[in-house]
Amino acid sequence: MDTTPPAHSERREALQTMTEMVLNLVPVIGGAFAVALEQRLNAKVDRRRDEWLGELATGLEELRERFDGFDPDDLADNDTFVDAVMTATRIAARNSQREKLDALRNAVLNAAMPGAPDEDDQHRFFTLIDDLTPTHLRLLTLLSDPPGWFDRTGLERPQFAMSSNRTVLVQAGMPELAAKGDDMIKRFYGDLERWDLVSGGISGMMSGNAAFNVATNDYAASFLAFITDPRATVA
Repeated sequence: MDTTPPAHSERREALQTMTEMVLNLVPVIGGAFAVALEQRLNAKVDRRRDEWLGELATGLEELRERFDGFDPDDLADNDTFVDAVMTATRIAARNSQREKLDALRNAVLNAAMPGAPDEDDQHRFFTLIDDLTPTHLRLLTLLSDPPGWFDRTGLERPQFAMSSNRTVLVQAGMPELAAKGDDMIKRFYGDLERWDLVSGGISGMMSGNAAFNVATNDYAASFLAFITDPRATVA
């Protein structure tokens, strides 16, 4: 499988549609401005696509070097993997947030690995990546391993009293979210509840030790594994 990003020999319909939509928003400005805007949008989207495909190519090549028996040449005939690449590329084209792009790249690399989730699970996971914000992803990671989160980030662990709740945990572990207020913390946590990724509420009182327990479920664990870089776990 050639891991070199393809050249841009023809316009893509999605790019044309996006450009036309933007230009329709400024109907009173045309001529040279419209041409310049279209060219800049084309160049910007082309750069995003090149960078995205380049990251995938690099990741696949590193997996080939580090994982015995992994052959990217076989992936072109794997319809589920091709679907994963196409789905992730569509999502990546409308995102510039590094956390989302990393999650998408890691998901595609995991889709290429032996034992990858089946097509249904991959579809659900890509939908989650598309819907979740970077704040959701960070909160989910915190709740999946609170002690590990504080160890990795270097943040000071909260000193709980005899009883506490997960709101206090999130306040200490995500100060940028805490700055937006408790109501915003509850909204983000509520989103994870609606996506069936966490178990138990955020405001219920519990012991200080229990506040450090895993708050995510098996579905969340599978999702987080899918968006974790497999190169970090392959010897």
